[in-house]
Amino acid sequence: MLRFFFFLLVVLALGLLFAWVADNPGTLFLKWDWLAEQLGRPGEEVGIPLTLAIALLIGLMSLIMLVTGFLRGMFSMPSLLSKFFENRRREKGFRALSQGLIAASSGDVDSARQFSKESSKLLKNEPLVALLGTQTAILEGNRDAARQNFQAMLEDDNTRMVALRGLFLEAERQGEPEAARHYAEEAVKGAPSLPWAGNAKLRYQAVDKDWDAAIQTLEANRAAGLIERDKAKRHRAVLLTAKAISEEQAHPEAARKHAKEAHKLAKDFVPAATAYARSASRLGDIRSGAKILEATWKLSSHPEIADAYMHIRSGDSVIDRLKRAKKLAGLRANNSEGNLAVAVAAIDAKDWDEARSALEPVLTTRPTERACLLMADIEEGQHGDQGRMRDWLSRAVRAPADEAWTADGHVSEEWLPLSPVTGEIDAFEWKVPVAQLGEETVPVLTLEQLHEEAKAPVSPIAIAAATAGAGAAANSMTEEEEVVPEAGLAEAPKEADVVEAVVISDAGSEAKKADDKPTDTNSEESMQERTEMKDSSETSSKDSDDKEPDADASDVKSLPNSANDNMESALASDSADENTSDVSKGDEAETEDGKDAVVSAATGMIATQQGEAKSDDDKTDSFRDNQVQFPLDRRPDDPGPHPDKEPPKKGFKLF
Repeated sequence: MLRFFFFLLVVLALGLLFAWVADNPGTLFLKWDWLAEQLGRPGEEVGIPLTLAIALLIGLMSLIMLVTGFLRGMFSMPSLLSKFFENRRREKGFRALSQGLIAASSGDVDSARQFSKESSKLLKNEPLVALLGTQTAILEGNRDAARQNFQAMLEDDNTRMVALRGLFLEAERQGEPEAARHYAEEAVKGAPSLPWAGNAKLRYQAVDKDWDAAIQTLEANRAAGLIERDKAKRHRAVLLTAKAISEEQAHPEAARKHAKEAHKLAKDFVPAATAYARSASRLGDIRSGAKILEATWKLSSHPEIADAYMHIRSGDSVIDRLKRAKKLAGLRANNSEGNLAVAVAAIDAKDWDEARSALEPVLTTRPTERACLLMADIEEGQHGDQGRMRDWLSRAVRAPADEAWTADGHVSEEWLPLSPVTGEIDAFEWKVPVAQLGEETVPVLTLEQLHEEAKAPVSPIAIAAATAGAGAAANSMTEEEEVVPEAGLAEAPKEADVVEAVVISDAGSEAKKADDKPTDTNSEESMQERTEMKDSSETSSKDSDDKEPDADASDVKSLPNSANDNMESALASDSADENTSDVSKGDEAETEDGKDAVVSAATGMIATQQGEAKSDDDKTDSFRDNQVQFPLDRRPDDPGPHPDKEPPKKGFKLF
């Protein structure tokens, strides 16, 4: 554009010059003997019009310029040719370099290797060629060659930062933190505004627990604009808190100072408040520590604050700690953490009614695992009720998980300033772990249900008695009965099986199985008697097998395998022989004792109904309404067999 304007100015100047000459005509006399002789007028002056003289002068100058340019081009032709071919070579090299970088970025190893060789031949001292070669070596898995290329790139100022970053990443990949920290520090010296270098230096200083150096690096990063102001304040509070925790034992005064500064930067930061309270307690400054905890509790209710508040004065009685818990809970009404803190203090003080009343709002809104465990402690401590305690423990397993210190999927029992996975500062958050989100939850209880459960405590002795009675009732019905095979079955069992009884708790979550053997196993005489009874049963069974049973001789009904179904079995025989009258005698004895025998307990119930024996002309015996709870062989949430389908038959197990 400038040349165009310059050309216009020159043309305009020439036009003005010729216009002025045309307005002022004249003759230019030239005394040149050679020219006069050539014109045939020796000794005379030659007159030339002024306009012609100017035109000839301009033409002569143009001719001189053309000749000069031509001669200069002729003499500079070799260098021009060399530059032409060099430019063409560089153009091909850059084209190969561009294609190689694209191939390396897309993961095409063969193409990247080919273009890397081609660009290295065409471009000798180009920094990007070394970068392409390094990326190709990394794609090939040749880490040693990549490291050598990075080392070579350190010598060039244009590629020094790239080489430092590459060496830093390689050191981190190989697990060499010292080397990685060295490269990050070198990068910070060369370019303090590099985000990766400043953050890496800060992270490694924090990992080494060099808190003072980490705080200085944090301030330098903030000044360089690598971190936002609010985030920098939060990170400074985290680093000061970590420093205060490390100084609690040896230097409590310095720890309190740093914790106080951290609390000023982040009022709701729980670890800073608890660290200040512990340091103040060691120094005897109970009042200031309590104030910091109360101020933080109003912003963020946390169980660690409640624990530090209750134990801020060493040597306090459990009653004093309960009073402190109530005071802290009163600062924020209708807060679950406050209720849990009161419940913990009340359990320590053995004030069971207070603990129950404190847990009621939690259990009726969101019963968490911690709340269920506290209720288990209350049931065990107040009544010694093992059944209810196990019930609450089973609820705790299915209850929603409580919050915990979590960072990058790692759960820690205590707060940590850095993530153990990535080393990031202030990574831990108080929340429910991700692995426990969406799990099955325990149903919320109402106040009526809680009061009903608290009214009727169950004694463990009653449970044991009920279990023993159930075993005796089951034992009286077994070992003497003879099972006749159903028509169509290949073989009938020669000995009645003993079915396990079940104790079902009130919550319906567990089932305890009785022993397969008869309950009365404490004496050798009873063992011998049962052995003789089995032998007689086998003998009678063999005698009965010699005879052909009629079509309606027996009918054994299969039982559905469910904990909530009752067993019904009926045996009918057409003929009653004197040699095989043991079953009818046992049934007559059972008829004299009573029709029904029901054993129940508050946490479990064993239902056993013995059938009434009826005889028709001393020929027909029937056993009906024999009911017993089978053991739970499936999960409580299993709906069981479909009502429209016939349950599968399963053996001849009878009492």
